[in-house]
Amino acid sequence: MTLIRPYKTGDRDAFLTLYRECLAYYGVRPASEGQEERIVGILESERHLSCLMAFDNEVPVGFATWVLTFPSGTDLALYMKELFVSETTRGAGVGRALMAGLVRIAEREGCCRFDWQTDMDNPASQAFYAKLKAPLYEKVTYRVKAAEYGAFLSRLGP
Repeated sequence: MTLIRPYKTGDRDAFLTLYRECLAYYGVRPASEGQEERIVGILESERHLSCLMAFDNEVPVGFATWVLTFPSGTDLALYMKELFVSETTRGAGVGRALMAGLVRIAEREGCCRFDWQTDMDNPASQAFYAKLKAPLYEKVTYRVKAAEYGAFLSRLGP
């Protein structure tokens, strides 16, 4: 049986194992030790980012990172930033269990909605969400990479 629960301080190594696998899955270069420590530090301080962890007999098998935000008006929304399931357990219900955990958090927090997005070039995640009959909303995503901050700031003016 899969156990879904919030990240806690003792989950550092379990999270980093999954995080490294996640980066490899997306073809992203490995994080430096300093980058890993920064992410773990944010999780452990419960500052800006929260995480649900999935374990199968104490073996880490997945995680979902999320934040509370206010989309418009006075209501809150839960935004899922990342859903990752280890290759060894994909298709075994771990992703569904993590998402169910997030919906329960959204209900508990009184959120008016639960949002997430996926990359256009990730057909596996799109197929997963389609199987769940998740409503699809089209939005345009903008992104300014760190190397472009200066140029973007100059376009914003004083």
